[in-house]
Amino acid sequence: MKKSTVILFFAGAFSLGNSLVLAQTQKQGAVQDQEFVIRKDRVLTVPTQPRSFERMPVLPQPKGLGEFNYVVTPFFLNLPALKLQPTALQKDYRQPKVDLYPGFVRAGYGNFASPLLEGRYMSTQADPLNYALKFKHQSFGKGPVAAEQSAESHTVFGAEGSYFTEMLEVFGGLNWGQDKYSFYGVDPVLFENLDEPFEASNNVLNNVQIQAGIRDIEKTGPFSYEGKLSFRNFKDSYAAKENEIGIQAGGKFRTELGWSGNVDLAYFHTNPNDVNYQEKRNYFSVRPRITYNYEAFQFTAGLNLVSENDSIADKSSDFHIFPVLKASYQFADAFGFYGEFSGDVQRNTYFSFVNENPFLGPSEQLLNTVNNYKIEGGIEGLFQEAFHYRAGVNVSRFNQMHFFVNSLSDSSRFEIVYDDKTTVANLNAELGFKISDMYSLGSRLDLYQYELGTQQEAWHRPVWEVRINNQVTPIDRLLIQANLNFMGGVKGRGALIEPDLGEVGGIYVPTTYEVINLKTIADLQLKADFKITERFSVFAEGNNILNGKNTRWLNYPVRGIQLIGGASFKF
Repeated sequence: MKKSTVILFFAGAFSLGNSLVLAQTQKQGAVQDQEFVIRKDRVLTVPTQPRSFERMPVLPQPKGLGEFNYVVTPFFLNLPALKLQPTALQKDYRQPKVDLYPGFVRAGYGNFASPLLEGRYMSTQADPLNYALKFKHQSFGKGPVAAEQSAESHTVFGAEGSYFTEMLEVFGGLNWGQDKYSFYGVDPVLFENLDEPFEASNNVLNNVQIQAGIRDIEKTGPFSYEGKLSFRNFKDSYAAKENEIGIQAGGKFRTELGWSGNVDLAYFHTNPNDVNYQEKRNYFSVRPRITYNYEAFQFTAGLNLVSENDSIADKSSDFHIFPVLKASYQFADAFGFYGEFSGDVQRNTYFSFVNENPFLGPSEQLLNTVNNYKIEGGIEGLFQEAFHYRAGVNVSRFNQMHFFVNSLSDSSRFEIVYDDKTTVANLNAELGFKISDMYSLGSRLDLYQYELGTQQEAWHRPVWEVRINNQVTPIDRLLIQANLNFMGGVKGRGALIEPDLGEVGGIYVPTTYEVINLKTIADLQLKADFKITERFSVFAEGNNILNGKNTRWLNYPVRGIQLIGGASFKF
């Protein structure tokens, strides 16, 4: 009961409080009557406050000290005088004197009755007139077939001279060469069944070359030039002979903005004579180029303009024009790329053919090779300042590409045949390595693929080649060289299997020959040269150390292991 009374008391108090608050709120918010008086003539004034207009005083400017006075306190020390003992510096500022020997002679002898004699002599003084003479003879009295019947010899003599003025150089030279070969490459089947002793016929190739010209001395100036006249006479022991007159000139300009350009002109007139022809051939070419270099980027653009008068069936014109575009960019020392698109006409002469194959006999015609286009690209670089690599691929299209085949009438002599349309794809790679002057390595791999038009095979052309050259200098006085050469996929043309019958029943029957696969060529060459004194040295050479037949041309094996040793002397 008491508890209920307390609760009712608090509830009544709370209700009364709310009523009072509500009544006050309504009273404050109500609008009450008020009276406002408006006087428009009343003026409001504000009392005046004093202001200070006194300026800030000017502070005096500081002045630097005009005089400095120091007090020096003397200190006298009883020290003995310093004793100096100067000595002259033992250093020679002159360049080390290098002994130059104008003369050099080398002589040796080896198996296969092979003497060697070589000599050179040149001027070593800084005179306006410089000259050089050279002579070399090496012969093999015995060969791989029937001893003396496959003998071989090579002799060359040359003289060169130059006269220097302040602006240009006048140069000239005379060279005479003689090479003697034997036609010992008869069919082995015929050789084994000969009733009479085998006797090979010899062929002596003689050539004389004369040249004279002028060129500027400064090769780094804004312009340089060179002009040359040449004459060559060639003949063999039979009916082949050829005279050639050549005129060559070229100029090059350079700028400081990375641009350079050059123009090369060449004219050659040859009159080859052989059993089956007597011709007068002309070849004229103009090759302008523009090159731009910007840091690691290089670009070259130009033209090859060629006129030649070879007689070919269905020939449209004697004039050829080909573009030349080359570009390269070296991103870094370790990687760069290069590319080329070009075309040209390769000049061929009887002299160039016989230098490629010395067992060449009479041929029907001499033709230049037209390179319609060449597309090439690849990468190259140098890393660790010791390794150099290069890899590329190129595809070329040729007209009148030449091949050598054995003559059907005489298997010991070769003829020249041509293919009208040939496509050659080449994949190549190079690797070089050098460790200071102690060791160096150079190597190259080439892979070839041929697509022919009229020829059955790419006669006597390789499918692959590998070349490895090593040079070692274990001590200062000893030089060693080891060279490896491999060649494979060479095919020779054998006997006639099916003659060319023309069109039989509307079907063309091509000529078919026996295909002879030649064995892989593997040649190891070793050379060593030891310097006993500054003037006197001894040497030793070994060729075909693997003792292979190495038949590069069908029916023509080479000599076996060839060893030669001798000495050289400077004077």
